Amino acid sequence: MIAGAAAARSRMRPGVHRAIASAALAAALAGLLGAAWVTHAARTPDTAQIEALAQQAGAGRDDIAMQHLRLIAEHDDGAIAPRLLGDALIARNTAEAFRDGLAWLAKAAAKDDADANMALGKLHFLGTPFLARNYPAAYRHFAAAGANGHAGAAYYLGLMLRNGYGVRENRAAAARWFALAAEKKSAAAMFMLANAYREGDGVARDEKRALELYEEAAELELPEAIQTLAMAYRNGELGLPQDEMQARHFSLETAHALKHPALVP
Repeated sequence: MIAGAAAARSRMRPGVHRAIASAALAAALAGLLGAAWVTHAARTPDTAQIEALAQQAGAGRDDIAMQHLRLIAEHDDGAIAPRLLGDALIARNTAEAFRDGLAWLAKAAAKDDADANMALGKLHFLGTPFLARNYPAAYRHFAAAGANGHAGAAYYLGLMLRNGYGVRENRAAAARWFALAAEKKSAAAMFMLANAYREGDGVARDEKRALELYEEAAELELPEAIQTLAMAYRNGELGLPQDEMQARHFSLETAHALKHPALVP
């Protein structure tokens, strides 16, 4: 009987073997993880481990890692694992995975997770092949993240209020959000706030403060800020003297920064 069973298994197609192995692994993971949450909480993976798993599951297209991550998220009372599962699914870049990922991000956002709200805000703000652009939804998510001090969300709230994307235009409120993001070292927000001070757009005109902000953003290698300083030296603007040598220096720095610019939120 044992020999007959072994012979039958040997005649199975490779795909069947893989399916059985995957099912067995998933069942084993479910049992182990279930026990971990019920009786061995100390064995719960830490954030770094979950992040590494999410990287494998998403960009790495590792299906076993995705199964593992899903089981963790299903047992997680917090927001980190659901959010990372959502990110990993969206990184798969398929319609089905995107819908599933959006739902998991929404679960994390419902727990007031700033990063999940930021992710949902960007998806709605930019739009994707699987999601139409929706400015009001983007604003709601950015506002939720911004209320928790998220610098990236503050930057996008500034953009939306400055340009009237889905909300009433309010340049003064935009400047306040840019200021919050700039305080958290967002180079893009520093640049936008500098422009506001330079033009007196939503704030009192102040070229000295504008120059300070351009210089701070340039230190963080934002190409737009470095180029602005190059032009200011070339034309004698922002209280700076005309100085062609400095203008050439900042032009070269712009070219350098374009190779590895500061990240925009």
